[in-house]
Amino acid sequence: MVDKIVDFQAGKESQLHKRKEAKLDAMRQAFRLSRGETEKTPTKNKKRRKSKK
Repeated sequence: MVDKIVDFQAGKESQLHKRKEAKLDAMRQAFRLSRGETEKTPTKNKKRRKSKK
């Protein structure tokens, strides 16, 4: 008989993480709607110009 180790804990942790992320996204969306923000999310990769001294 071949002994195979099945790690159920790792799968469970990834599912819990996905649920927490989904819940967090729902909360963020609710706050955005309550503040009256539009559906567009601000871009995070904006380039900023540094002033020359």
